[in-house]
Amino acid sequence: MGRNDAIIPSRHATDAGATLPGSRIEIFERVGHFPHCEDPERFVRVLADFIESTEPATVTDEQFARAVAASTIV
Repeated sequence: MGRNDAIIPSRHATDAGATLPGSRIEIFERVGHFPHCEDPERFVRVLADFIESTEPATVTDEQFARAVAASTIV
């Protein structure tokens, strides 16, 4: 997430990270809404490190179905 994101304030990442076990927050200074475009080399390093150093989540079909059913996104 970019510190200068004019669409989603960086504090939202901090708030979300506090509720998501295993999450990691990486704030890109002097970057806006598109860190993958504005600092692609750092973005790739951060993403690769996350993938290499964390275990994938395990979600059962039942858990996924409940999450989809509870979603308000249309």
